[in-house]
Amino acid sequence: MENYRKEYESDVHSRIAGAKNTMLAMAAPLESVSSSSQKPKPIPNPEVKRVEVKDTNQKAGLLIGLLAVGALKPAVALLSKFPWLVDVRSEIADLLIRILKVSISPLYESLLITKERNPSFAHPKARYGLSGISYPPPRKPILTLWAPIPPSTYTTDFVFFFPDWVDRVPISTSLDDLENVIEPLMRFVGLHVSRDPLFLTKFLRLGRLHLQPTILTEMTRKSPQENCIQNILFVSSGSRYFDITCYLLFLEERRLYCRSLEYYPAV
Repeated sequence: MENYRKEYESDVHSRIAGAKNTMLAMAAPLESVSSSSQKPKPIPNPEVKRVEVKDTNQKAGLLIGLLAVGALKPAVALLSKFPWLVDVRSEIADLLIRILKVSISPLYESLLITKERNPSFAHPKARYGLSGISYPPPRKPILTLWAPIPPSTYTTDFVFFFPDWVDRVPISTSLDDLENVIEPLMRFVGLHVSRDPLFLTKFLRLGRLHLQPTILTEMTRKSPQENCIQNILFVSSGSRYFDITCYLLFLEERRLYCRSLEYYPAV
């Protein structure tokens, strides 16, 4: 595992070095007198040696397989020992976010969703042609080993081969479960949580509900949302109270903007 980590770090350093040696950085300074007779000298392209990271590590493959089928206990044991694997293999972060979405979905639907979703959004629409209206054919379900599953196409609907993995995921039933279930897994994901903006939006909305009673009373201890804001969402910010204030102001501005669109619709 140490050799695997060193290969990844050397690949990162080579990419950083290659980004610095760009054509713009190596260009000669502009001359004050334009000389059309002189031909520009060709700039040699430096050859940057990149170390190819081979995706043949057995522990990384085992971790991806465990997360795909929802086996959290052995997967968390591996992640606790090798937390840097999330940076090496981005699909690990996608699988963790996939688990977090399933865990947070019942809580989000019970607290924030007030109307039913339109089922037609998930189905292809009819097409209009010279012969009239042509309705799309029913999608054919196909088993896949990929997790998360690829998006559906016009005629194909991908289904994960082990649908019972959802039963192994701990479900959040209250806002206090954000501290016990969501936050520990989000620590492994870290900054890679930006790979799924939809999940991040749901988490921020639930965080606003969780922070409302905390802001009104005196803070005697850190709430789980404060920890997530400090460690994940606002890593480079200042004090924790400034982070929470900016977070709540952003949500309040968003709410007022949406309300203004309801009273003053665009013509």
